[in-house]
Amino acid sequence: MRRPLGGAPATRLCAVSLAFGMVLTTPQLANAKPADDLAELVTEVANVNQKLQDLGASIQSQQESVNKAILDVQTAREKATTAQQDVDASARSVKDADAAITAAQDRFDQFASAMYVHGPSSSYLTAKDPIDILGTAATGQALSLSTQKVMSDLARARTEQVNRESTARLAKQQADDAVKAAETSQQSAVEALTNAQQTFKSQQADLDRLTAERADAQAKLQAAQALSAPTGRSGGAAAPPAPGAKPAPSGVNPDWDADPSTGNRNTAWDMTLPQIPSAFVSGDPVQIINAVLKIITTSLQVTQDLGRKFLQSIGLLPTPTGITNGAIPVVYGRQATEYVIKRGMAQMGVPYSWGGGNASGPSRGIDSGAGTVGFDCSGLMLYMFAGVGIKLDHYTGSQYNAGRKVPSSQMRRGDMIFYGPNASQHVAMYLGDGQMLEAPYTGSVVKISPVRTSGMTPYVTRMIEW
Repeated sequence: MRRPLGGAPATRLCAVSLAFGMVLTTPQLANAKPADDLAELVTEVANVNQKLQDLGASIQSQQESVNKAILDVQTAREKATTAQQDVDASARSVKDADAAITAAQDRFDQFASAMYVHGPSSSYLTAKDPIDILGTAATGQALSLSTQKVMSDLARARTEQVNRESTARLAKQQADDAVKAAETSQQSAVEALTNAQQTFKSQQADLDRLTAERADAQAKLQAAQALSAPTGRSGGAAAPPAPGAKPAPSGVNPDWDADPSTGNRNTAWDMTLPQIPSAFVSGDPVQIINAVLKIITTSLQVTQDLGRKFLQSIGLLPTPTGITNGAIPVVYGRQATEYVIKRGMAQMGVPYSWGGGNASGPSRGIDSGAGTVGFDCSGLMLYMFAGVGIKLDHYTGSQYNAGRKVPSSQMRRGDMIFYGPNASQHVAMYLGDGQMLEAPYTGSVVKISPVRTSGMTPYVTRMIEW
């Protein structure tokens, strides 16, 4: 039996409706997966960027740990020098005490000999009258007092000798301990530098791997963005920046990250692509450390001289040492701050040199910096503030605690900005308007950069009040 034909149109209509519905819903289902893929790729790029930032922070921490180790050697050697000076002074004191005892003993012997040969007792027998007797009695009393004084002087001299010998032994022990501490500090510094050299080797491999991972992830992301872009979008529209891109902050020169001396953008400090020092594997760590310390020892005298000159230039009586830490009157604070910044700005374009920089200016540093005259971040700060007689150690952690801490939200021109746990990674000078002066990394130069908030310590350090 044949079915009625009337049902066919209804069936065809249902089929058409279903097909139409599929046409409408299929793009939505198809678009869901590309959107998920796009989100995954964005996350992948962000994760690689975070790993690169962590690696960069680790590199800077490693560099500053070596700076701290060298600073510890310097401090220990200074203590050993002071202790040896105490030993020398004690030796002179003991020598003086020995001379005093010899002199006192000679006086006592002479007096005793005279009393034995010319005793006063016979004078009473030869006296002719009461006046002679009284005179003889007075003479005897005077001789008795003289005897007591000579014996007292001798006893005091011997006591002083014992005390000074005791002080000399203590000074010698302290000097020996200081020398041992200096040797231990140097061994620690050598170990820190050697570890840094080895660590940089492994970090270079990590950097190469992460850089390749990021390039691959960014390429996939750009391809996915191109596929998901609306077909009707104007070809002239600017593509959105890829994750990790570093746009110039508003109000900042678009060439803010270029080498100011050459305009070369290849030296830009991309915080997502850290620079690793080429470890000075061919150099003897002891020789490297001693060379750096030799340069550091000149900084104190230079800072003192510069401090005296600055105070005289503003009409103030120089301090006895020339060091002005905390001694610059508030009324001259702004002037001092501008002088510090002017000193630093004059070094724009000077190469970065890890471990380089002292009160006199750029110097040779550590690793590849041993062949480069320049500054590292803390060396630049040391140089800038030395101009007004402020002495800073060549280590960010020490510089962080050198002045008054101010919340980062209240920073002003002339404050030092720090990065990393306990200021262990980096330091820069705040210039105002969202900009800072810094010696950023190996391969770069002293330059002006926009202030970075990532990794910034909660406080800045203010060395000059105004």
